[in-house]
Amino acid sequence: MFVLVRIAFRNLREHTSKSIIIGTLIVLGVVIIVLGNSLLDTAERGVHRMFIDNYTGDVFISGLSKTQGASVSLFGVTSMQGNETMPLLPEFDALEARLRGDSRTSGLAGQVTGMGLVTVEGSDEQTMSIIFGVDPSTYPGLFPATYLVEGRHLEPGEEGLVVSRGWLAQAEKELKKPVKLGDAITITGIGFAGFKIREVSIVGVVDFSAETEGMEMIAWANADTVRILSGVDVSAEDIVLSADQTELLDAASEEDIFAAPESTVGAVDARLAQASSAEAVPDAGTAAGKAGGSWNFMLVRLKDSRQAEAFIAETNAWFTAQGIPARAADWKAAAGPFSQSIDVIRIVFYVAVIIIAIVAVIIIMNTLVISVIERTGEIGTMRALGAQKPFVWLMFLVETLTITVVFGIIGIGLATAAIGIINLIGITAGSPFTQILFGGRVLKLVANPVAFVSALAMVAGVGLVSHLYPVIVALKVPPVRAMQDE
Repeated sequence: MFVLVRIAFRNLREHTSKSIIIGTLIVLGVVIIVLGNSLLDTAERGVHRMFIDNYTGDVFISGLSKTQGASVSLFGVTSMQGNETMPLLPEFDALEARLRGDSRTSGLAGQVTGMGLVTVEGSDEQTMSIIFGVDPSTYPGLFPATYLVEGRHLEPGEEGLVVSRGWLAQAEKELKKPVKLGDAITITGIGFAGFKIREVSIVGVVDFSAETEGMEMIAWANADTVRILSGVDVSAEDIVLSADQTELLDAASEEDIFAAPESTVGAVDARLAQASSAEAVPDAGTAAGKAGGSWNFMLVRLKDSRQAEAFIAETNAWFTAQGIPARAADWKAAAGPFSQSIDVIRIVFYVAVIIIAIVAVIIIMNTLVISVIERTGEIGTMRALGAQKPFVWLMFLVETLTITVVFGIIGIGLATAAIGIINLIGITAGSPFTQILFGGRVLKLVANPVAFVSALAMVAGVGLVSHLYPVIVALKVPPVRAMQDE
C-alpha cells in the first residue's frame, strides 16, 4: 500500500494542472458543505434552544386534527384543506395525573392558543397577536429562562396580559402609540366562533435568556380569556333542571306555562339567566367544571432532555392503549412552521449540493479521462510486467483518495478560517426570518466536526464515482496495444 501511495503522489506531481483542477473542485465542495451545514446547524440549535427554553419544554402533547395528514403546533393546524379549529386535548386530567406520577418529569402545564387583533385606547390602528392562555400557577415555573423585567406574573384566577419587551416595541410601532405596563389592551378574538372582545391590562413584561427573534407577536394571558376569545366553552357549570322544570319547558301552550307554580317559573328563569350570563360573558376568575379541562396542549419539562424520545414513545403507546386521540411529540412539532422552515432550507441546500456534485463528477471524470489516456502506455507496460487489473484499479483508487484527502483537508482549513472571519465580522440579521436562520441577532457559526467528516465523505464519494469510467476505459486496452500507443 505504501508503494501505491508513493506512486499516487508522484503522478499527482507529474500532472499538476489536472490535479489542481480536480483539487479546486474538491476544496470548493468542502467549503460549501461545511459552511452550509454550519449555518443550518446554527439555525436549528437557535430555534431548538429558543422553543425548549421559552415556549415548548421537552415534550409537546396535543389532540389530533380531524384532517388526515394535518399537523398540530402551538400556532394552529397546518392542513392542505385550509384552516381548521384547534383541537382540544382529551382526557386532560387523566393525562396530567399520569405524567405527574412519572419520575422523569420536572414540570408540566396546560396551554390554549388564540389569535386576536390588539389595540389600545387612543389608537386607530390594530396589530395581530398570538396569545397563549396559561395557568399562572404552573406555566412560569416551566420556563425559568423567561424572566420578569417589569411588573409581575399573573395570579391564579386573575385576568391580565404578560408581554415581552419585543411585543411592546412591535405594538408601539404598529399602533403608533406608546404601550407600557398597566395599559388596558382591547383584544378582538379571531376564530371560527366569530368575533369576541375582551379588555385586559398588561400586568407584567418579560425578557428571555435565549434569543427569541421573530416571536414578538406572542403574549400570555390567563387561560379563560383565551378560551373566550377562541370560542371555547367556559360556562361556569352545567345547567341542571329538575323534572318539573324540564316539563315546563316542554309546555305546548301559554296556559300550561302560566298555570305552573310561580316558584317553578322563577327557578327556570333564574337557571336560564345563569346559563345565558355564563355563555355570554363568563367570569374568567371563577370558571370551573368542564372548562377546567379545556386545553389545547400540555407542555412537559423533563429532568433529562435526553430521555425525550423514549418518553414520547411511551406516552403515545399509552394513548393508543387507552384509545385517546392525542399525540406526544418533540419541540419540532410544537414549533410548527418555524422548524419546518429550517427543514425546507436544509432540503433545498442538499438538493443544491447534489446538483453541484453531479456537475463536479462530470468535470472530474473528463479530467481523469484525459489523464488516463495520457497514461495508457504506462498502464500497458505495468500490465505487460505482470500487474493485474485489480492492482491497476487499486492504484487509481489510491490516487483518487489521496487527492481527495489532501485537498479535502485544505478545504476544511479554508472553511474553518471562513467561519472564524464570519464570526469576527459579526453579520447582523436584517429581518425576522434571517434572525431565525442565524439563530440570533448576530450570525455565530459553530464548526461542527460531523460536518467535516461528512464533507470529506461526500467529496470522496464524488471522486470514487468519477474515477470509475476512465479506469474501465483504460483497462479495456490490451497491454501490447497500450505499449504501442506509448
